[in-house]
Amino acid sequence: MTGVRFQLLGRFQVRRDGEEVPPAAFGGRKVRTMLRVLAVHDGDLVPHDVLADAVWPQRLPADPAGNLGVLVNRARRALGDPAVVVTGSGGYALGECDVDVTEFVAHLAAARFDAALALWGEPLPEDAYADWASVPRDRLRRAHVEACEGAARAALAGGAPADAARTAAEAVAADPLRESSTLLLAEALAACGDRAGAVSRLDELCRALATELGVAASDEVVDLRDRLARKHVGVPAPRARPAAVRTPAAGLAFVGRDDELGRLRAAVDAGRVVGLAGAAGAGKSRLLAELGRSLDVPVVAAQAYLAERDEAWGLARSLLREALALDAGIADSLPARTRGALASVLPEIDCAPGAPSVLDGESRRALILAGGLHVLEAAGAPLIVDDLQWADPSSLALLGSALARVRTLSAVLAFRPAETGADVLDALRQARGLPTLTLQPLASAALGGLVDDPALLDALAAGTDRTPFAVGEVLRGLAATGAVVPTHGRWRVATPDAADRARKLGRAGQRRGIARRAARHRGSAADLLALVALARRELPARVVASAAGTDARDVLDTLAALAADGLLRLGDTGWTTAHDLVAETVADGLDRAERGRLHALLARALTGDGADPAEVARHHRDAGDSRAAAEAFGRAATAALDAHATREAAALADAGLDLRPGPDVAAVLLEARGAARVVHGDIDGAAADLRAALTGPGPDRSRRRSRLAMLSSGARDPQAAADLAELALVEAGDDPAARALALETAAVLDVNLGLTARAADRAEEALALYKRLGDAQGVARILDGRAMAVFLDGRITEGVALFGRVADLFAGSGDLLRVVTPRSTRGHGLVFLGRADEGLDDTDAALRLARDLDSPEGVAYACWHRSEALSALGRTDEAETTAQEALDVARSLGHRGWTATAHRALGIALQTRGDLDGAAAEFTESALVAGDSLTLFASWAAARLAQVALAQGRDATAHIARARSMGPPLGHREIP
Repeated sequence: MTGVRFQLLGRFQVRRDGEEVPPAAFGGRKVRTMLRVLAVHDGDLVPHDVLADAVWPQRLPADPAGNLGVLVNRARRALGDPAVVVTGSGGYALGECDVDVTEFVAHLAAARFDAALALWGEPLPEDAYADWASVPRDRLRRAHVEACEGAARAALAGGAPADAARTAAEAVAADPLRESSTLLLAEALAACGDRAGAVSRLDELCRALATELGVAASDEVVDLRDRLARKHVGVPAPRARPAAVRTPAAGLAFVGRDDELGRLRAAVDAGRVVGLAGAAGAGKSRLLAELGRSLDVPVVAAQAYLAERDEAWGLARSLLREALALDAGIADSLPARTRGALASVLPEIDCAPGAPSVLDGESRRALILAGGLHVLEAAGAPLIVDDLQWADPSSLALLGSALARVRTLSAVLAFRPAETGADVLDALRQARGLPTLTLQPLASAALGGLVDDPALLDALAAGTDRTPFAVGEVLRGLAATGAVVPTHGRWRVATPDAADRARKLGRAGQRRGIARRAARHRGSAADLLALVALARRELPARVVASAAGTDARDVLDTLAALAADGLLRLGDTGWTTAHDLVAETVADGLDRAERGRLHALLARALTGDGADPAEVARHHRDAGDSRAAAEAFGRAATAALDAHATREAAALADAGLDLRPGPDVAAVLLEARGAARVVHGDIDGAAADLRAALTGPGPDRSRRRSRLAMLSSGARDPQAAADLAELALVEAGDDPAARALALETAAVLDVNLGLTARAADRAEEALALYKRLGDAQGVARILDGRAMAVFLDGRITEGVALFGRVADLFAGSGDLLRVVTPRSTRGHGLVFLGRADEGLDDTDAALRLARDLDSPEGVAYACWHRSEALSALGRTDEAETTAQEALDVARSLGHRGWTATAHRALGIALQTRGDLDGAAAEFTESALVAGDSLTLFASWAAARLAQVALAQGRDATAHIARARSMGPPLGHREIP
């Protein structure tokens, strides 16, 4: 099979040269929706406005045509053939491709009824509630009934009444009130010798017409019924009895949750955040789906997966992808660096040509958080999150930040209480509060909305826990045996023992029902089901095929059959189980050896597909390969640490260490966990990890010992830390990278011990090594320390030059968080040199970067310097506003140093304005905050108080004396 083929009957899929294009390749649901709209128009041009209304039904983006262009480009890339989507005048159309709906209609027109039915599936199931799809869906369903009737007539004429009965029954199930279908079914049943069944079907039709439409059956129906009821009327000899018609178990009607739906809607309308709690099977996912459909505004909906719990940005990726699908222009409004960082999470984002790369993990993480916050705020849509209990820490950080910072953002967060950490819920409560709605079992009245028989109702109420999943499993089991059939949203009893069967199924439990259905699939189908169940996330078909060692094209048909049986479903990025309980039941039903074999197959396939090493590690572990698992956990922990996903890094290191690996692998895991513990403030734990990791080659031990020396334990015992640094120097040997780090560490500790000359020599040697290694960040760190020392010594011109070089080095190496301080300090130095206009440019650049990185400390620092530059330029109103911002941010952080400097900046603005009393009050406050320990800021405050005193004609002797008695030379420049 060559070319591109669209399937709209059954689940939507696109195949290129016979192989399915993975859903994830399209970069979001909106692209696939657009393609379905184009496909149902059979090659006709679809105008922009029609297409946009279908893709964004609740709210159009600011530039609908531009957004459609973005979606079309993504579709063309995914399809690998730009000609498949044709650009026309004011719209788009499908080009050369095949569409199953077009083929279905052509077969029907040519009376090739069996060929048409071979293509049949539920039309556009993904768009069941979409306004644009209602007309084509209805048209195709009518065509399906016509095809069934045509096939039934042909079968009767050809002497195959059993086949006629099956296809006629399919038509009746699709349209129970259509007389022609029931007449055909009755004739076919009679031809098979089932006169009583035929009469029963006609009687059901007569009752339904009277009850539901208030009309009598036609003369043709009455006449046939009477003829069949009279015994002397002959019927054709029985040829073959039709097999019992097995009606596929449709999803349950949405009942019993109207109150909960109303409460969730009210919370969203009021802009609140609410939790939705419930055990597995309680109906959380269905309620969320109904909520999304019932709202009059677009939503950003996503689900977390167990397999991605320790992988950074898993849930965030889905949330951001959905938000950008509402308006692709949001990405265009992001700063270049932020957009580039988000591209590491969302590869479909096109980075601007020449955009600076972000190499440093901490900076990249800060940009992702800041960019993600901007995307969610700009989208302005309610967030709907399912399975929050499996969200990764990085995604939770973004979610918490968005809820705390965007107070108008509403959200519904669904979770299993028994599996959700208290720390997660506490963090979300602190952000906005989290009143929680807990789902209860369905009431008897709700069950009455599903079934029409009192005995069956009692059996469901007494025999199950009345969760939607448990009730659905019983009804599915009954439908599989023909005991119940669907009729207009409810289930009708078809056999007298339906209630007894329901009690037995209920007692067996929902897991037993799942196990029975799974057991019907054997051989390769059972393997595929088990592989998807063990993955615990959405898997592309190619990965499933690779794990099973089967051709991907063959696998797709089996996966579709498993989905038709309610065991699997196709999500946005691949195949997964229809419900978490299916995954748990199938996995629990495997013996240990079989489970290990399948985990090993998944580990191999995922490794070949470039999956996250954390996922590969878990499958190696569950396959019993502890060493491979520990090594993969080590790679995953190191990668997470490099991305500054420190909580994920700690969890992954713990998982690897639990396997008791050998010393070499354990050292990698301990080092990663130690680095993560430093960030989390567990200094003692970090030191213990680094001490335990002092194994392996000398350079590795040296690097770990250097880091150990820099922990706060060294601050408590500078001499002990210095001794560690000396050992690190010895162990580094001739390894230049290890020696450079050891020298840098030793130089810092020498300064603490007052050994300034030796510190300078060691810093110089470290600088030379970093230059030789091409380590721009190492060079920048050494020069940053030198620049600050020169600046504090009062050599401002030299310091300004050094700070400029340092800022450029940090920027060039991608370590953006470190750029803010030298860039802003350079601007401050230029103000001291009387070049305030140039200084303002530098402080503005630093402030923009701090805002891009969502760094409050950086904002406070740069606002302080910017305010002083504005005061020097006489722009006192702006200076005062900027200083007040610095003060507000510093106070919110509890940062004593930047609070003192913000008061200083505010005082300088008032002093420049001529408000000397106000200035004196601010300088006094700055001095109080600085105390005696922040000597530079205390010296500055005293000097400025002296200036104000002299300007007011008061004695300034005490202020001048205090200013001279403390602080470095830089603090003495302002003494009058």
